[in-house]
Amino acid sequence: MKRNTADGLFTKPSRLTMKQIVVFTDLDGTLIDHDTYDFKEAKPALDRLRSRSIPVIICSSKTRTEIEVYRRRMGLSGPFIAENGGAIFIPDHHLNVKGINFVQKGPYQVVELGLPYADLCKTWKGIKKKGNFRMKGFNEMSVEEIADCSGLPLEEASLAAEREYSEPFMFSDTPAQFHLLTSFLKEKGLTITRGGRFHHLMGQNDKGRAVEILKGVYTNTYPDKRIWTAGLGDSANDVPMLKHVDMPFVIRKKTGEWERVPEVDPMYSDRAGPGGWAEAIQTIL
Repeated sequence: MKRNTADGLFTKPSRLTMKQIVVFTDLDGTLIDHDTYDFKEAKPALDRLRSRSIPVIICSSKTRTEIEVYRRRMGLSGPFIAENGGAIFIPDHHLNVKGINFVQKGPYQVVELGLPYADLCKTWKGIKKKGNFRMKGFNEMSVEEIADCSGLPLEEASLAAEREYSEPFMFSDTPAQFHLLTSFLKEKGLTITRGGRFHHLMGQNDKGRAVEILKGVYTNTYPDKRIWTAGLGDSANDVPMLKHVDMPFVIRKKTGEWERVPEVDPMYSDRAGPGGWAEAIQTIL
């Protein structure tokens, strides 16, 4: 584990007993392997966090139904952030949401920050036609195609297709065309971010905004403690999250590189994926 400072030193937070630690984490390429989607290297660290009652909040580009699968596999029960901050899902009676606008959806109190998927797709189709862009979104793919380009099994690819607030897409046009695309979308009040595999079309939401809201919820829930946050991510869409936590960690990519995080002094894992995630948790604890 290293930091981009001259001396490379890291000072542990003091008086942890007066704090409530909250861990926000990306999934792909961070808590789970980029290629295999496995998290076995991170499991001991997850168990340690659970034993200390430290919440682990998944903050991913994945859909609600995809994240629910990983929460069950990992034994997580707290809130989570889906589709790059498109919505925050808080299990009923789990936290104090007083003063937060939410809608009730099944077992969740949902803070919706993104635009409805149907609206995004309608704009997507119009702009694609207008610019004659060479790109393809999930709304235009079969489940088999999504599985092929993501490496997911068919069952999990079908969950990835259950979009509510964002549209992943493949872009195969020129850089000039991509610049034109972003300008067209900006006129419509939409944004693009980049994940590990896909670009993502969405509204004005991002992971950072969702993290800030959840930090406020935890402050309401634990008024006698100072909320202290760590964030772990590996891609450009994680940068807003990393900018809104007390201790940001950049997890090394399998290529050996690290994502650049402007205006932030993060720590960097030596290992990639879940191995690097476990390394970061060891530093926290």
